[in-house]
Amino acid sequence: MKYIDDKYFIAIADYIKLVIEEKDIDIADLAAAANVDRKQIYRLINKENIPKLSTLVRISLAAGIEPQILFALKFDFAIYMKENNILKAEPRKTKKS
Repeated sequence: MKYIDDKYFIAIADYIKLVIEEKDIDIADLAAAANVDRKQIYRLINKENIPKLSTLVRISLAAGIEPQILFALKFDFAIYMKENNILKAEPRKTKKS
């Protein structure tokens, strides 16, 4: 089984797992509340699959996590960008007349 190695996704999955454990939420209940298959939640918290953004938002809302909090986890994006060779796109240069 292949596990995801993306550090940001791992941080999100770990946070969701922590909230589920702290609130003692049953995975089947969470899946029903989010209207997703419980296998999707298990794959998320076991870092086996990166769900679509819409699925991630559904799961987080059903767990009582506002998406803006989920995506604002303390994370060093500068290092992430460097490690993943992500550059910042620059605006187009316009011709001046």
